[in-house]
Amino acid sequence: METFWFYWTFIISFAIVITADECGVSKYVDNPFTLRIVGGQKAQQGEWPWQASILLTHPQYGFLGHWCGGVLIDQQSVLTAAHCISNPLFTLPQPQYWKVRLGDHHIKKKEDSEKTYNVSKVQYNAWYSKYDNDIAIMRLSEPVIVNENIRPVCMPSKEDTFQDLDCVATGWGKVDFDKKGSSFLRKVNVKVFDNSVCHSAYNEKFDIPIHQWHLCAGTLEGGKGTCHGDSGGPFQCKRGDKWYLAGLTSFGSGCAKRGFPDVYTRIPYFLDWINSNKF
Repeated sequence: METFWFYWTFIISFAIVITADECGVSKYVDNPFTLRIVGGQKAQQGEWPWQASILLTHPQYGFLGHWCGGVLIDQQSVLTAAHCISNPLFTLPQPQYWKVRLGDHHIKKKEDSEKTYNVSKVQYNAWYSKYDNDIAIMRLSEPVIVNENIRPVCMPSKEDTFQDLDCVATGWGKVDFDKKGSSFLRKVNVKVFDNSVCHSAYNEKFDIPIHQWHLCAGTLEGGKGTCHGDSGGPFQCKRGDKWYLAGLTSFGSGCAKRGFPDVYTRIPYFLDWINSNKF
């Protein structure tokens, strides 16, 4: 029997005011669309300055390090997947168990660009259940100071569908199903499909319907996509010179498996929830 799983890792002053013009800007103007998280090459340092690493200190097992990905959406708010907070192993909405690291590139080395923040609030969607409403928000204990390595992504509008666009998923997840997590941040470009493509795949094989709060993206050929450890990380689409948050890595079948694009949490659907839970 095939195993179906979420993409999470099973391992035990003052602030600069951000304007709308400053979100979603990378110091790398030309981002090559040839790399992938599964089997691909690393991203450039500072290329995705809104990428976060969600760190867990378990109340029983101690510090576990990188647990999930996340994404900075303003100076004090980070989004991640709800299943990173509540899952079959634990439910830990208490902020003292979590930290957020921003500006990181090599996840196993201390870098001058990175900074780790305490968390003052953790809230996952009240309607979260298994594969539905898979979104959570963390409030940082202090505002970030924006620089070229730490910067929020731009938020979409409710009307954005990103249909048929080539967009990018990023994370430190496994480079293949039977491999270890990546030490370097990686990226993969995949196409946004109509949800019917994922519905046909997942509902038929796993009896998991795909709804309007899901976003379907990947390749039908396989070989490009997200994997364990990428959960909660950003799926971003570029318009002009800015990147917009389209989704959060949520679940899939295997790692970049043929016939099964990945399923993301669709951010435009949750804008009201996000705005009402940021503070």
